[in-house]
Amino acid sequence: MVTKISTVSQNIHSDNEIDLDQALDIAGLGWYNIKYSLALALFLIAAIIEPTGYSFILPAAKCDLQMTDSQRGVIGSIPYIGVVVTSFVWGYLTDTRGRKYMVIYSSLAAGIFGLAASFMPEIISFTIFKFLSSLCIACPAAVPYSFIGEILPKRYRDITLSITNAMQITGSAVVPLLAWGVLPLDFRKDFGLYYYRPWRLLAALYSSFFIISAIIMSFGPESPKYLMSQGKHDESLRVLQTIYARNKGNEASDYPVKRLKLPDQKSDGSQSFLLSLKKQSLPLLKPPYLKWLCLNGVLFFGIFATLNGLYMWLPDVLNRVFSGKSVGLTACGVIRQRLNETLGSVTGECDDSIDPITFKINTIANISCALIALGISSTVKFIGKKALLISVYIIIGVFCILNNFVTENMVFAVLLSSVPITGLAIGPINSYAVEIFPTHLRGMAISLSMMVGRTGSIVGTNVAGLLINAACEVTFYLFGGLLVLCGFLSFLLPTSKSKPKNLMTAL
Repeated sequence: MVTKISTVSQNIHSDNEIDLDQALDIAGLGWYNIKYSLALALFLIAAIIEPTGYSFILPAAKCDLQMTDSQRGVIGSIPYIGVVVTSFVWGYLTDTRGRKYMVIYSSLAAGIFGLAASFMPEIISFTIFKFLSSLCIACPAAVPYSFIGEILPKRYRDITLSITNAMQITGSAVVPLLAWGVLPLDFRKDFGLYYYRPWRLLAALYSSFFIISAIIMSFGPESPKYLMSQGKHDESLRVLQTIYARNKGNEASDYPVKRLKLPDQKSDGSQSFLLSLKKQSLPLLKPPYLKWLCLNGVLFFGIFATLNGLYMWLPDVLNRVFSGKSVGLTACGVIRQRLNETLGSVTGECDDSIDPITFKINTIANISCALIALGISSTVKFIGKKALLISVYIIIGVFCILNNFVTENMVFAVLLSSVPITGLAIGPINSYAVEIFPTHLRGMAISLSMMVGRTGSIVGTNVAGLLINAACEVTFYLFGGLLVLCGFLSFLLPTSKSKPKNLMTAL
């Protein structure tokens, strides 16, 4: 590696203007890049832990906050509402105010509001602070991907982002592990207006990941690509010198690049945001792209409605099934039995306990799904992305429907816990978008499709909350049928024009 850099350095003169990608290549890959790539990955993990953590916090808090299932559905969808509402705003701010400071400020705000929510005495104030936190999640949930790519040499970006994605899925196992360690604790501290119980501590721990990430990244560099886009040549060069010095153990002054090639200035850069948005969006709302935009949106809707909607209720449903008398009964039969027992109880005492096996199953499920995803990503080049897409939709859809027929608790747990595998469908859909839409419309097309998908998270969370007690079987028929429908709609996608790509981008 050193020899190669020395060879490159010999061909560089102080007066040469060097492209940024080449300058990053000369700065090299070392502990400095890796350290802050890991710090940025922690933002992504925090953005997964926050919404996923609701699946444990809300069942444990339902008595203290006096929540109904429908209210839990609304609160559980709050993170996705925040992302949908603020995605464009945070995208604009990170492009104009900087990657580093926006991701730090947004994460600090998300963490502080989340911590404050854990001390709120009743459901209204708790919901308000959780909503304020959700308005800040879109930035740390998306920006680190581009940020990581902008501080690494080009040839290492794909593998590093693949590892980052794998870390994000395995990081979701932190949610049940922390819940397992905290919720069984038995303490009640009198805070006057309320008792401070374990679920509040757990909510604080989940939110703390945002604050920890922000503190670590405050010592890191700004993106040299962002600095160059703002015409800050000298600042960008200083960042590259620091990366070079920390990676190679040399002095910053030894960095052979002295001048960077400034990016070309676009002639239409002064046009208004609304005009730019119109020019990017209108072509997508007309033939021939409209049908593909709608198809991608429906496919994403099916994924997120199940992955983020139905799955939010997994711990609660498993807890009801495994803590009930389930001999010869389906899962929905047990849920009805538990509901009738609660309604017929003389005392009407609220039960917010969670069976320990629920934590074990969720932890094992998250780790298993991550391993399955890694395994499938290495074989997709043989089966093709369309075959993978159709298989994931139909298999997981059938699993959802089968939940209405199995009477063995562990079989039910396996079938329901397979839902995260639907995340494998995200990569192929984005890959088709790359093939279908031209370069100048591609980013907007993916953004609009993903926005439709995220509304699926909102709808799915609330629909599951409304139906799980009122019409339990309908819940699994509905979500399973939606996935099967998406599987058949996937046949409408065009024949791939390129070789299947590694689906680590789906993780």
